[in-house]
Amino acid sequence: MKTTVIMLVLLSLAKGPASNAQSPASGGDAKTGDPSFTQAADVPKLSRTDTEKRLGKVEKRVGKIEKRVTILEESGNRSTAAEQKNIKVQPLSVNLISKKQSIGEDEIGVKLVLEFKNLTNYTINGFSGTLVFKPEGGNIYLRKISYSHPVGSGDTAQIELTISSEQTKQYLKFVKARTVKVVLTNQQLHE
Repeated sequence: MKTTVIMLVLLSLAKGPASNAQSPASGGDAKTGDPSFTQAADVPKLSRTDTEKRLGKVEKRVGKIEKRVTILEESGNRSTAAEQKNIKVQPLSVNLISKKQSIGEDEIGVKLVLEFKNLTNYTINGFSGTLVFKPEGGNIYLRKISYSHPVGSGDTAQIELTISSEQTKQYLKFVKARTVKVVLTNQQLHE
């Protein structure tokens, strides 16, 4: 009897805690060596190969995610390099803030408020260039511009332009247009 208990203890140590489990239906006792003692059916047996397979699948998923992150990081670096190259060519950006018809004592016209932003890392003392306007449904309209006040890095400057009714074709196109695209070309910075 003593040898049977020792053998059961050794078997339970060799097989793990699942071998000590008792089936609820049997009601047997492992210590007494009751033959009705059986292993619990609820405890899943995981082999070493199953665990290795799971680990391998997780490692593959992590590898795929790392590749995606690397691709995103590289595309982000490419865009910043492209932006830097673009800033060298176009150091100022321009946006049309408002367009409204103005009627005064002397003349009738369309007032355009433009905002210029310094995209460089340094302060400029002014700029010049050619504004290219493209009203919706109209022809391109060019206008030379020069601005001679300091504009810090990342700062903006607002300029108001008027297209008078004396320039009839341009005036009518700007009055009718719902949207107007504007670009500053031939940019020259005064440092």
